[in-house]
Amino acid sequence: MKFEKDGSEKKFLIFFRLMVSIIALIEIASLAGDLSLLFSDNSTIVPQDLMYLQSGYFKYLYPFYQFLDSYNLTNYFYSYAIFLYILSLLFLLVGLFTRYSAFIALILQLIIFKSFSPFNYGYDFFLTMSLFYCLVFPVGNYYSLDKKIFKGKAKTNLRYRKVLQIHLSTVYFFSGIAKGLDSGWWNGDSLWRALASVDNSFYHMPSFILVIIGVGTVLIEFSYPFLVYKKVTRKYILTSIIIMHLSIAVMLDLYAFSTIMIMWNIAAFGNLDSFSQKKYIDVKTV
Repeated sequence: MKFEKDGSEKKFLIFFRLMVSIIALIEIASLAGDLSLLFSDNSTIVPQDLMYLQSGYFKYLYPFYQFLDSYNLTNYFYSYAIFLYILSLLFLLVGLFTRYSAFIALILQLIIFKSFSPFNYGYDFFLTMSLFYCLVFPVGNYYSLDKKIFKGKAKTNLRYRKVLQIHLSTVYFFSGIAKGLDSGWWNGDSLWRALASVDNSFYHMPSFILVIIGVGTVLIEFSYPFLVYKKVTRKYILTSIIIMHLSIAVMLDLYAFSTIMIMWNIAAFGNLDSFSQKKYIDVKTV
């Protein structure tokens, strides 16, 4: 039996689960050499207690670490938390016990990364949201070990992709408003400060180029929800937003953040037909 209407929804769920898992695994692997300086029982850059004290999750983290200390489990937690986090991401990647894996990965991601929140940035927040969506969306319904093992009937009646579209449009719209209210984005000053904070030479660009990039960023983000839903302008706004994030990756060295934002844009509004060479997805094959 073939379904035409929900084909893109299935591809979205498959794409989102795979990409979230892969991006998270690559990011944690890239931190392997330095992670002990941020998350360990001792020898961190800033004393661990001071780091999670500054976290907005302090009221959750403090009782948790007190519990570990009271039962002498702190050393075990630091020794195995990263391993369990990676294992849960691998389970999520292959779609094994998918919801449980997403839940464990989400909890551990919050505990691990919010324990050194002064070093968190946009990527960490979007990864938290991505894992949450993997928990609430039926991302394990297709091309997963769950599907092979448990032989459940996969149904995709809801518009999960629409949720991500609304979320992304809201983020860009209000980000555009916030930037538009800051004069630094109109005269290039905010962009120059961001570039000057990184150890490269991009801040030497002529001021008029900084102004063009700054104004362009404001206009792209503000107009995103108005243009991305129209088929005529969607490819142009998506191309612009991807170029913007690629530039952020190169000029500000924010590779993980740019990658997850590009992934969100492709998942929400991109053409995912390349995931299947068939015109329609045959439910029996998945």
